[in-house]
Amino acid sequence: MMLTFGVAATALLPALIDATRRWYAVALLAALALFVGLRALPDALPGPRLIGVQWNWGGAVLATLGMLGLAAVLVRAAGFAWREFGLTVLQRPGTWPVALFIAIPILCANYWLMRFSTFRLDAVAPETWLYQATVPGFAEELAFRGVLLALANRALVARRDVFGVPIGWGGLLVTLLFVLLHVSPRTSALGLAVGVLPAALLYLWLRVKSGSLVLPIVVHNVWNLSVYAAHL
Repeated sequence: MMLTFGVAATALLPALIDATRRWYAVALLAALALFVGLRALPDALPGPRLIGVQWNWGGAVLATLGMLGLAAVLVRAAGFAWREFGLTVLQRPGTWPVALFIAIPILCANYWLMRFSTFRLDAVAPETWLYQATVPGFAEELAFRGVLLALANRALVARRDVFGVPIGWGGLLVTLLFVLLHVSPRTSALGLAVGVLPAALLYLWLRVKSGSLVLPIVVHNVWNLSVYAAHL
């Protein structure tokens, strides 16, 4: 976890020393700490989880509420718009055909790539299917492609066109932080490179292309479900 915050602080150093962008960089670090802290809180408390057995439902709910609350504060006090966080169902013109043309082949390729691995699951619990179909997309997309991306784009303003959408250093930083927060003793470097990084880049591209979190949320949850389905 310290590595994640260290990478974030280092990447944000140009903004931290710039008086006009420093506030956004500090707010990004605070938002990241809030998300991580709220998500971990239920597991840090003594006794069994109040919600869920195999998965930390409570942490995801707390993190989601925390990000929504922070977004509301930023809208009210810092001049952000709700759409800046992707919190709109309206899609930019031409989004769906292009986005689906990109997303569906990548999802299919990921599924078959996972099928080639030797790892297999005997079964997947109903709780896991339900969790993966709902929670990761909402909690993680709201945090990373929502609040953190909006702050990162104000802290690191440079952009370049990537397949028709403007992706900046802020988007790449958020993607790197997303990957780092998926590091665990069970995750190999190859697993991160194959299973997490392509997904994170796809979610970012969909978010910027559509201007909304709707597609990233849907594709994120479908991606997670496809990984479990491929390993059965």
